[in-house]
Order: sequence, then structure tokens, then C-alpha cells
Amino acid sequence: MANKLFLVSATLAFFFFLLTNASIYRTVVEFDEDNQIGPFGPQQCQKEFEQTQHLRACQQWIHMQATQPPSGPRALEFEVDIENPQGSQLKATLFQQCCNELRQEDKICVCPALKHVSKEVRIQFEQEQHQGLPQIVSRIYQTATQLPKFCKVPQVSVCPFQHDMPFPPYY
Repeated sequence: MANKLFLVSATLAFFFFLLTNASIYRTVVEFDEDNQIGPFGPQQCQKEFEQTQHLRACQQWIHMQATQPPSGPRALEFEVDIENPQGSQLKATLFQQCCNELRQEDKICVCPALKHVSKEVRIQFEQEQHQGLPQIVSRIYQTATQLPKFCKVPQVSVCPFQHDMPFPPYY
């Protein structure tokens, strides 16, 4: 009986030891990953965000898209706007410049850059105190999420980020 009790105790102690070591290892890995991600995404993207004209055409184009009233399913409206730009030549030019900027971006920086740009556009609208701000903010992030797909950015199709809403989601 004492042998069985010793064997069970030793087995439990061994599993507790393994569980403790696994938890410690996992914590170390998570901590290391957190150090590599800054407020603008991966550290290698930080320099590009500090440039004053970084993705300026994308910022302007997203701003223009956000001010257009929706007229049907957002994805279809977006595709039609891109494939057959009915607006001014400026809009079509901005879109092409934005796509060129995104294609020049390192693939790991595309989504963090678009999130940063979207946040800047959102802040612009907040400062201007636009009516319908929740809908505008939603259009900003919907547009930015799909932009890599419509620009045909290699190895990036969509940016799966959630926007930070400074107000309740339902009105």
C-alpha cells in the first residue's frame, strides 16, 4: 500500500513539475512576442510610420471613401468604385497612388500601416465633429480592411483588424 501511495504521489509531483515548467515557458514566449510588437505593429514597421508622407494617398483616398453615402452592399459599392471610377480623376489617381504605396510596403507592415492610417482619418473626422460619425468610422475601417484585396497587394488579401470606437456601438 505504501508503494502505491508513493508511486501516485511521485507521479502527481512529476505532472505538477511539468505543468509548472510549461506555464513558465509559455509566459516567457508571450513576453518576448509582446516586446516585438509596438503601438504601430512590428518594430521593422516603426521607421516607415515616422515618415511624414507615409501612405498619404491612402489616407486621402480612405477619407474620400468614408464621406460617400452608402448605396447598397458595401463590398459591391467598393468594387464598382474601383473598377469603374465614376468620380473625379483625382479619386482614381489617389486610388492608384494608394495601391502603389501599399505594394511597396513590406507585407508584414501593410495591415499595421492601414490601421494607423485609418486611425488618423478617424481622428480627423472626430475633430471636425461630423454628423453620422459612427457610420463614417465604420466605412473607414471597412474600406481599409478590404484595400489590400482590391489593390492586389501580394500575399495580403484583407486586414482583419477591429476599429477602436470612442463611442457606444449602438445608437
